[in-house]
Amino acid sequence: MNKVIEVFGITGTNGKTTASCMLRKILEEEGKVCALIGTIEHQIGNKRYVPINTTPGKELLKELFGEISRQKIKDCVMEVSSHGIDQGRIADIRIAYGGFTNLSQDHLDYHKTMENYYQVKKRLFLQCEKGACINLDDRYGKRLFKELHEEVDIPDIKGYSLKDVNADFYGQITEEKLTGSMFSFYEKGHCLGDLKTKVPGRHFVYNAMLAAAMARQAGISFSAIKQGLRQLEKVPGRMELIGEEADTLGVVDYAHTPDGLEKLLSTLALFKRGRLICVFGCGGFRDKGKRPLMGEIAGNYSDYCVITNDNPRGEPPENICQSIEEGLYPTGCDYCILLDRYQAIKRAVSLATKWDIIVVAGKGHETYQLSGDEKLPFDDRKVLKELLENKYEKTYNETD
Repeated sequence: MNKVIEVFGITGTNGKTTASCMLRKILEEEGKVCALIGTIEHQIGNKRYVPINTTPGKELLKELFGEISRQKIKDCVMEVSSHGIDQGRIADIRIAYGGFTNLSQDHLDYHKTMENYYQVKKRLFLQCEKGACINLDDRYGKRLFKELHEEVDIPDIKGYSLKDVNADFYGQITEEKLTGSMFSFYEKGHCLGDLKTKVPGRHFVYNAMLAAAMARQAGISFSAIKQGLRQLEKVPGRMELIGEEADTLGVVDYAHTPDGLEKLLSTLALFKRGRLICVFGCGGFRDKGKRPLMGEIAGNYSDYCVITNDNPRGEPPENICQSIEEGLYPTGCDYCILLDRYQAIKRAVSLATKWDIIVVAGKGHETYQLSGDEKLPFDDRKVLKELLENKYEKTYNETD
């Protein structure tokens, strides 16, 4: 389908969107025109498509790659989901380079076991023609790296790490702030220089490491990597800071898995000066086993939690919240349950005082809520921003 298009396929449980956006920005800094197919949008030149799935169906993919060819675009970064692999959506796509972020519990309503989930992810790399880049600090990544070397004839299989100085690509974090992180980037033991992300969190450094490593595999200059990461201000709904000028900081993030929520909250806990207030829920009819795990994680890191609706779909919201509560209650963290997501965010804002951080997790960039058969308009970022602005405008007027 794509003989002259160099496709960079990125897979994993968390981080696909951020790593993809980073890599695309890097390729553009090198002077390449690069298409993007992913969770937030599919973008080909000036054309933008609203995604139905992270990895589109075969017919839509055929249409998208047809448009890429018509515009004579030579590079494409694509997020590759496990559903997309398992359902054969990418079977006709020639993947030049594959990237692996991590693997943790998610989609077990579909895959049933973590082993099945892993084996599906592994199949992406059987299609890689030029190279593969794997996170060696993830236990499934370490296994994948070993198995690919033993079983697959890929010309260039590389690993990246923040822990193993002997990895093909090694990163050493030198600065961690709420405004981003700085790290030294090593290739085969040689330091090429320092890189900076404008989004906080060690997990974002991992995403930057993958983007930089895949770019180097493809022969991209380090200067383009450095400038590309510097130019990327934010990724929508990924550790997106809201109301930075106010006394209370708001954060909206797509974290909807136990691993994603823990990375999010553990990062924010490093920077909090007051309390950490967490608003979150879980999707209906999706991997019910992760609900108490997320409740426990939220309780362990937060000072107060508001359990609410995510995308309940057709499942009774009370059942979803009860499952979350089973993990949250034993932690001893104070919490309440408010099924209406707007009221839940409003409660968090009303409770917040100076130096507190309010994090609204689970939906990130999404501008809707799936409830029953309805797709209702709802944007966590807009709601949180308006509520924070109203609160501090009222406070200012009262004290003026």
